[in-house]
Amino acid sequence: MKNTERKTRRPIAVRLFAFIVFIFAFTRELLSSNIAVARTVLFQPVSALSPGFITYRLDGLSDFEIVVLTHCITLTPGTTSVEVSQDHTQLVVHALDARDPQDVCASIKAKLEAPMLAWTR
Repeated sequence: MKNTERKTRRPIAVRLFAFIVFIFAFTRELLSSNIAVARTVLFQPVSALSPGFITYRLDGLSDFEIVVLTHCITLTPGTTSVEVSQDHTQLVVHALDARDPQDVCASIKAKLEAPMLAWTR
């Protein structure tokens, strides 16, 4: 890491607090996804499922942030990280419900990426 990058980072106490917020946000998403997948499996007919692959843009994320995000996506039930593009700008995600790819991408960005960026930057 360059010295100029280190100077622009927020204080460690702020980043530590943001990390704790990220842990709570991820835990909340993990629990709500477990409930949603359980409801889907138990109460929806197979014909109502719409699994598929979607492309998620990795706008300006570092390698570390990509690793954290892909692990969070994979650990969250109903989604799995499949492949990161060679240029690290796109991520292929398999979703249990891919009827609305923009909604899946918006959910990942708001519920996982935003809290992660609050502590990594």
